[in-house]
Amino acid sequence: MRFALRTGGFAVVAALAAAVTALQPDAAPQSSSLSAAQPGDLPADLALVPADAVGFVHVGLAELWKNEVMDGFRKTWEKAGPKALSALDAQFIPAPSSIARGTAFVMLDDKKKPQAVGILAFSVAFDPAKVVKLYLPNNTTEKVGSKTVYRTPDHEVELYFPDNKHIVVGYGGSLNYYLSKEPAKDGPLAPAIKLAASGKVLVASADISALPIPPNAFKDVPPEGRAILQAKQLTLAVDLGADARVDLRATYADAAAAQGAEKAVKDLAELGRKELAKSKKELEDKLYDPKIKSPRPPSDLPEAMATVFGLGAINRLDEILTDPKFITRNNAELALAVPLPKELLVVGSGFVALGAALVLPAVQKVREAAARMQSSNNLKQLGLAIHNYHDANGHLPQDIVDKNGKPILSWRVAILPYIEQANLYNQFKLDEPWDSANNKPLSQAMIKVFVSPNGAFPDKPEFGVTHYRAVSGPGAAFEAGKKLKLTDFTDGTSNTIMVIETNDTVPWAKPGDYPFDPKKPLPKIAPAGAQKVFQALFGDGSVRAISTAVDEKTLKAFFTRAGGEVINEKDE
Repeated sequence: MRFALRTGGFAVVAALAAAVTALQPDAAPQSSSLSAAQPGDLPADLALVPADAVGFVHVGLAELWKNEVMDGFRKTWEKAGPKALSALDAQFIPAPSSIARGTAFVMLDDKKKPQAVGILAFSVAFDPAKVVKLYLPNNTTEKVGSKTVYRTPDHEVELYFPDNKHIVVGYGGSLNYYLSKEPAKDGPLAPAIKLAASGKVLVASADISALPIPPNAFKDVPPEGRAILQAKQLTLAVDLGADARVDLRATYADAAAAQGAEKAVKDLAELGRKELAKSKKELEDKLYDPKIKSPRPPSDLPEAMATVFGLGAINRLDEILTDPKFITRNNAELALAVPLPKELLVVGSGFVALGAALVLPAVQKVREAAARMQSSNNLKQLGLAIHNYHDANGHLPQDIVDKNGKPILSWRVAILPYIEQANLYNQFKLDEPWDSANNKPLSQAMIKVFVSPNGAFPDKPEFGVTHYRAVSGPGAAFEAGKKLKLTDFTDGTSNTIMVIETNDTVPWAKPGDYPFDPKKPLPKIAPAGAQKVFQALFGDGSVRAISTAVDEKTLKAFFTRAGGEVINEKDE
C-alpha cells in the first residue's frame, strides 16, 4: 500500500525543488547518529524537539493515512494501480510513500526573534547526498559544531541530516541557533512531546507565557474571554482511535485562575446553547410549517433533508455542551474533550479525492499568480534601483566598459549598491571583465532580485543568471555609448519599456541584453514559465504584462524612447 497522504508532509521538502537552481552540490552530506540528540523512549524525530521551545505541532501522517477516516481517499488513490504508485516513488527522493511523520517547532533566540524548524521522518532510509543534489543544488555547507548545514545562496531554506531517515528543515539561519546546543530534555513542552509519542495523530502545544504578547493585547476582550486567555500553556491533541475526539488542555498560573477560566468556559457554553436553541427553533418552524402541503414536490427534498440533518447536528452539539465530561479541572489545569462524530469524518473523507482533483488546478493557478507577483516585485526593485542610480549619477546605468570602450561588465553590476548588494559590488574590479580571475567567483552568486520564480534555468549554470534583460539598441532605453537621462524619454517614461522578463537567461554580470534595432525584425521573446504574457518594466517604474500576441509595430513603439509613436491602450 502506498501512503498518498504522506505526500502532504513530503511536499515541505519537494517544494524546494521548484524554488532553487539546478547545480551540483559541493559536498556529500555526512550521516551522524541520533544517539547524541536526546536519550529516552521518544521516537528519533520527537527527541530532536527542544522541550523549551515556545510551540510545536506533530502530525502522524502514516497513522492518519491508515485510519478509516481516510478510507475514501485511500481507496481512490489505490485505484491508480501499483505501477503508477511505484513510478511516483521512483521519481522522488525520498520516496513519497515512506514519509511517516511531520513535526515543526518554534524557538525564541536570545533577541526574542522566532526561529522555525521542521522535521520530516521517513520509514525507509534514503541517500542524503541525493536529497541535497536534487533540492539544494548550488549549495554551500557550514559546520555548526560537528553538524553540517546545507544552504543555497539564492534561497533561505536550509537542511540538516541527523541520519538517513530524517530531514531537519530550517529557514533563514534558524538551524544555526537550533544546532548550537543539544535539544533541551526538560521544559514547558515536555508533557506535550510525550503525548505526541503516545501515538496521537495530531498534537500541538504552545508555551503562551513565553510569547511576547503586548500587555494591552486583550483589553477589548470581554472579562470572560480574558479569564480564558490567561492560560500559560495550551496543548491540543486529536485521537482517531476507538473514540475519536479532540482534547484541549490549558494550564494556568494557579488553581484560582483555572477556576475562573472554567467558569468562563461554562458561561460561554451556556450562551452557545441559547444560540443553538434559536437556530433549532428556526429549523423546526421551517420543517413543521402548517402551511406546507404534503406530499411536497421533489424540488423541496434537498432543503428538507438539509433541515433534518441540521436539527440532528444541533442536538448532537447540545449534548456535547451539556456533557459533564465536556470540561474538567484538576488544580491549575483545565481540560476540554470534544468527541468527533467519526461517521461524519468517514463520509467526509469520501469527498476528499474529488475535492483534491478540483483544487489542484486552482492551487497551480495560485502558485503561478504568486510567482508573477514576485517577478513583478523584482522588476519594481530593479526600476527603483535604476532611478536611484540616475539620481545619484545624473544618468541611467550602462554597461561598464574598458579603456577601449568594450563592455566588460553589465549595467546590473553598476546597480548592485542600489539593491542592497554594496558589499558584493565593492569586491568587483571594474577594470576587469566579468569572468576575470577576481570577478568570476563574484559572478557565480545567484541574486534573488535578478531571478524570476517562473523562469527556467540552464542544467548546469556556471554563473549566476538573470531572467531580466534591458532593451538595448538605437533609440531604446539603453544604448551603448550614451549616458541617457529620463528627460531623453520624450515619448514619456510610461510609454517606454526599459527591462523585460524572459525565459532566456544570461549571466547577470555579463554584458548581454535584449537586442533592439528599429530597422530589423524583433527577436522573439520567450515568456518565463511558458506563459502567454511577459512582464515589462517601464521608465516610470511601473510593471505591466504584455501579451505575446501584441503586434510588432506596437512593441517597437514601446521599445523606443523618442520615436513619437502614438500607442493605443488596446494594442497591448
